[in-house]
Amino acid sequence: MYLKNKNMRIETINIPPFENKKIDLPDPEFLSYQPDFALIQEAKKEYGQYKNILVIGHGGSVTSLAGLLGAMPNPEKNVFFLSTVDPDYIFSLKQELKKEDTLVIAVSKSGETVTQIEALMHFIDFPLLFICGAGSTLDELGKKVGAKIYIHPPIGGRYTAMTEVALLPAAIIGLPVEEIFSGAQRIYKEYKYDNIASKTAQILYQLEEIGYVDVFMPFYSHSLFDFSGLIVQLAHESFGKDGVGQTYFAHEAPESQHHTNQRFFGGRKNVAGLFITQENFKHDTLTIVPTNAHSLHIKDNALVRLNNIPLSFAMHSEFGGTWEDAKMNKIPCLALHVLSAEPAEVGAFVAFWQLFAVYSSLMRGVNPFDQPQVEESKKISWNKRLNFINK
Repeated sequence: MYLKNKNMRIETINIPPFENKKIDLPDPEFLSYQPDFALIQEAKKEYGQYKNILVIGHGGSVTSLAGLLGAMPNPEKNVFFLSTVDPDYIFSLKQELKKEDTLVIAVSKSGETVTQIEALMHFIDFPLLFICGAGSTLDELGKKVGAKIYIHPPIGGRYTAMTEVALLPAAIIGLPVEEIFSGAQRIYKEYKYDNIASKTAQILYQLEEIGYVDVFMPFYSHSLFDFSGLIVQLAHESFGKDGVGQTYFAHEAPESQHHTNQRFFGGRKNVAGLFITQENFKHDTLTIVPTNAHSLHIKDNALVRLNNIPLSFAMHSEFGGTWEDAKMNKIPCLALHVLSAEPAEVGAFVAFWQLFAVYSSLMRGVNPFDQPQVEESKKISWNKRLNFINK
């Protein structure tokens, strides 16, 4: 079965007949939000000269930006993400980064994340730019230390890819943010209509209902793999609640074929596949085997057989091998084939997953925009710090 739009298509195998349900849809704020591109360009002009960018934050505050940068890296910038209080990693960053050529960007909707503020304190004398909730601790700290402050829009972090939260730092790094945004808009316009995001969500929901509680996502695209953190977060925080929701785990392929394929094919039969592929690549090249190596053998064939095979064909062949194996083993799978990693296609890819998370939540009868179980462990961790202080 094929489902498609202009940017991507879904292919399926071993999927039982499914009911295309009609669900009541809200109007998520991220769909209609319009970023201030004039403000974004001003920030780019003011801060674009920095060679190094250190982004400090957690979860949705940074996962969208990490995905965008993975798909469209700027070789002229060195970008680092700090989402930990690991002292060795912070020490190494302090050794490597100099304040005269490094901009520190801290992003948090709540502005109350303890580990973010702890990490930030080790770079508090660097040039600072904060994106945070008005009146938050981070906002007030920014005023005390002279940081440039932008107010976080009233949208949960995992849905902020097409807002200033991700687009403003992306512009400073040098990414074509307006093209990315335009690609997302094409997908957003399909929200109220029958579309591939809603059908994909329904297929996976109905697979969960018959026991496929885990979803394996091999990425046959190095460019798109850095979005795996955002996709896992969108799935787990949006519809992994109230005793429902699948577990999503992602690996870059074909590397995953050397370990996780064993679990996928040989382990418990509770895992569905959701493959991600990239159909077109910017810089395809041919594999050239040196003449003096032609007579060597690999898998009972002469090594020269690899000569002049495009790398794109090799990548598609690796996907095809695992896909056909899953078909023979009757494992239900979907493949999301993305046209390319060009800016507009990347924007569409992000929008697909945002809508997928909303549809998946609504079908399970849960709120797509809260994350109640995330907060309790934060409270416990804070109390442990207080106990240390009070010793």
